[in-house]
Amino acid sequence: MSNSQNFASPPRWLGVDLVKNRWIFPFLGLFTTLMGGAAYAFSVFILPLEAEFGWVRADTVLAFSVCMFVFGILMAVGGYFVDKYGPKKPFVLGAALMIASQVLSSQITTLTGLVLTYGVVLGIGIGLTYTSATIALTSRWYPEREKRSLMIGVAVVGFGLGAVVAAPLWAAGIAAYGWRTTYMLTGGVFAVVLGVIATIIQFPPINYQFSADKGWQPLAGGAVTQKQAVAVNPEDLTLADAVKNGLFWFTGFSFFLTIFGGLMAVSQLAAFAGAAPPVGIGLAPLITATVIQAKAVNNGLGRPVWGWVAGKIGPKNALITVALFMALSLYVLSISESRAMVTLGAALVGLSFGGALALNPVIATFMFGPSYIARIYGLIFFMGFGFGGFFGPRVGGLLFTATGSYDAPFLLAAGLAITSAVLSALIFPAKGKEKQRRSQELVKAA
Repeated sequence: MSNSQNFASPPRWLGVDLVKNRWIFPFLGLFTTLMGGAAYAFSVFILPLEAEFGWVRADTVLAFSVCMFVFGILMAVGGYFVDKYGPKKPFVLGAALMIASQVLSSQITTLTGLVLTYGVVLGIGIGLTYTSATIALTSRWYPEREKRSLMIGVAVVGFGLGAVVAAPLWAAGIAAYGWRTTYMLTGGVFAVVLGVIATIIQFPPINYQFSADKGWQPLAGGAVTQKQAVAVNPEDLTLADAVKNGLFWFTGFSFFLTIFGGLMAVSQLAAFAGAAPPVGIGLAPLITATVIQAKAVNNGLGRPVWGWVAGKIGPKNALITVALFMALSLYVLSISESRAMVTLGAALVGLSFGGALALNPVIATFMFGPSYIARIYGLIFFMGFGFGGFFGPRVGGLLFTATGSYDAPFLLAAGLAITSAVLSALIFPAKGKEKQRRSQELVKAA
């Protein structure tokens, strides 16, 4: 089989022209993040595991905490390989680890085993597949600004909805077959879905170029070998360039404020809804579950919704709006006294939290370009999600313990959201002026 690809022959999958049907690639991200987002439903396994092994809650949830932390690290590490070699090889490795994590988790007999299989192995797998199939992939296939934001939102929507889909399926599987078999079946689902994605995923061919009037078109000049390096724009910032740019660090900081405050409040949501008045709302467990589901569904929907908004008003204005929207929704939670009010507040928090997770990669891509965005945004993600997710829920718990009220975490989170909005208004570039360019000397050298 020839290593060359004729310039007039687009890449295909089962006869489908992938250039003309580039919408497929954001949906690859959607299904990838749907699989990875299932990890958020880990709580379904907590009671069966504790019943069998006698673990205490702080020990049982350690596997989930490790998984999220490792996920954040691999977003930064895996981004280097995605930018340099393309998405397929990192994705295949990540998919294999996700499958292995479920099979191995079904065989564990110790807490250390669960931390290693569900925490470390799954965290690495999610990090590699996420960074391969979402932002770097979609931003390259959709260079036009009016579509890029929405499509990035579509690509990451599954991470918000994964738990909504997985939780009832896992609960039914555990009831019917037990937790070990449920892990094995999950590994089978991962193998099928991620296996199909692995056969499709790729960056745009380097012998094609994009124009606003014609879209993706083949370059003139004949064949180009498939072994050639991934195409880059010499004006796009490398990671080394980005870390010298103050906007890189500010993007990570503003993301940290949003995640820290958002998870500080969200981590208290179920306890707040179920606690007896006047501390909480006093809802029954099944009713509390509907509140959490309202938050989770809107967390997923918020990603494409705010991505679409960013395409209309620009990523800076969208980020400011979503931060103010989050502050308002947290205030609604702080004054909630009924099921309807707390459900509304939870839904609005989910919508704004999902928006923040979609908009930060959007503005990073607009500022630094798509050529090295996997490694650039990977580090931004680690700064914001890794540290914000690690410390936010703990600070929220400490505040509740110290005050005996959920108002403190809700209102402090609202204050952090307002702070993020004000700083974003002052620091982020205006719509149409986001692009940070390398110096002309560097461009010529490249």
